Amino acid sequence: MKKSLSVFVALAMVLSLFAGVGARSARADVTLTVTPSGNFVGGVDARGPTPVDAVGTVASITDGIHAVVDVTRTDAGRFGATPNVSVLRATAATSTDPLWAVSGDQSITFGGGYTFVPGDSITVAAATRNGAGTIISCNTPTTLAQVHVTTAAVGTIGPAIKKTVGTTSSTDVTWKIAGSHTVTFASTALLKALDVLDVSMVWVVAEVPAVAFLTLAGAITAGNVASATWQDTTGASYTASYTVVAGDTLTTVTTRLIDAINAVAGANIIATNATASAIMLTQRVAGTVGNGRKLTTGTTAIAATLTIHTLGGLTSPVLVEMGKTVQLVAVDPTGAIVTATWTSSLPAIVTVNAGGLVTAMRDSGVVLVTASHGIYTGSFVVIPISPQTITRLAVGLVPARLKVTGQQQFGAIGAGKAYGNLDYTTQAVWTDTLRVAAVFSVAPAQGLLTYRTAETGTVSAHAAGLTTTVTVKINAAGAVTIVKVPVVPVVPKRVVVLTIGSDIVTVDGHATKVDAAPEIVAGRTFVPIRFIAETFGSTVKWLSLTGSITITLRSTAIILQIENATGVINGKIVALDAAPYIKNSRSMVPLRVISES
Repeated sequence: MKKSLSVFVALAMVLSLFAGVGARSARADVTLTVTPSGNFVGGVDARGPTPVDAVGTVASITDGIHAVVDVTRTDAGRFGATPNVSVLRATAATSTDPLWAVSGDQSITFGGGYTFVPGDSITVAAATRNGAGTIISCNTPTTLAQVHVTTAAVGTIGPAIKKTVGTTSSTDVTWKIAGSHTVTFASTALLKALDVLDVSMVWVVAEVPAVAFLTLAGAITAGNVASATWQDTTGASYTASYTVVAGDTLTTVTTRLIDAINAVAGANIIATNATASAIMLTQRVAGTVGNGRKLTTGTTAIAATLTIHTLGGLTSPVLVEMGKTVQLVAVDPTGAIVTATWTSSLPAIVTVNAGGLVTAMRDSGVVLVTASHGIYTGSFVVIPISPQTITRLAVGLVPARLKVTGQQQFGAIGAGKAYGNLDYTTQAVWTDTLRVAAVFSVAPAQGLLTYRTAETGTVSAHAAGLTTTVTVKINAAGAVTIVKVPVVPVVPKRVVVLTIGSDIVTVDGHATKVDAAPEIVAGRTFVPIRFIAETFGSTVKWLSLTGSITITLRSTAIILQIENATGVINGKIVALDAAPYIKNSRSMVPLRVISES
């Protein structure tokens, strides 16, 4: 029967809570809003040696996957994504045009009578660094071509021109050793003797640019202005805006604002669609230098914005370990929890189910999770990280703007050496010692306490091998608080001198009188239990119905019964030397029971 009624009522409350009961109706006069996710986050610096492409010349083909290669430049870093080997073949074309030294679109002259076609990737020899580019347009045979120069040549230019004829793959460790070696490839079908091979190498840990998000919401009215202001990695500020015209939708306004952001000269930001009504802004310069750069909007209205937090009360951005989950909660402007439609900008990295449960599928990246409910929308940034070792687990109350009678959400927040705020509310197993109230330990309401009467007990969260317990007080008004348990003071050592047959006892040198003198019966010393126990700080209770005595001192509990030579000490039944008895209305017990317990 324990808690049966409470659990039934709690289930009804939980179903109501997550069905959005109590949510306020949306206002029809909400105008367009642009809401930033916050400052730029997620930038990571590259680590490892500076990448250097390996270069070699094919000497001969051994078989379908092996070739002898003269490695003229060894690699540094790690192999790039496959196919990672570009195959360059000599052509009859020549060029010494100085415009190879200038990046961008250039009109470059050629000799040799060779014919290129648009799309050809070519390189020109140079004393210090070869030039590279792509043919945009050209004549036949090619004497003049429009070339998009991607790598500017350094040093004396030309005359040899090579063309990329295809790609293959190789991760052979011999690329790290200069000289002639047999190298393993995925396939040598494309290779010919004298082909030059360029093996793409990248950082051991690639650099990642910082990102931020904009979420558009509300009603679209001609004349509304959607704007955003951001900082690039140098701290310089830029602004872009778009004015709504008749016929625009939230999707078209989002697209037009993306176009406006990308059109800002020198802004060093790439704007792309995160969702149909959300924009992802990526710093062009990768690394941690972009973290913390500001993103603001030109609007202040938030009437159509959902506020999103984790079940444990954390706000955006939140860190989620790979393979673990975090429950998100959407709250409308009135403070009511609503049932939202959830989407993830990168489901391969972070998934979100229909109930707002986020799962980190990888251990890197920055993902925007969006919630919508009627005309209300909101966004939340999730940053997946590698699994952590949790060393601390804190349990606390999660505040609610709109209080639901008889409910209180608890959160379990983990911390480790690297990160201090990890929501373990959905990972934890929740238990309590409350008589009537109950804390849920099943999805989607982990940590939700339901109650209907005043009482005091404990709530515990068990996660990552840790257990944290808090004392909870529910008062008559329905307020739930976590109370600090007072530290039990250390009882000082006391000196008690008893004399057999005398009712005079000295305590710490001071004489006092007892109602019943100590005495020896059948070779056993008996003392008045209440006087002795209370002198040492114990609590003594007499149960007249059963003729029992309960003695409690900190973690020790003793139960004795008059005329019974069996006692209970800390839940264990023990045999006594002699049974307690009554003298002068005082309970007399064997001294050994007290001294040894």
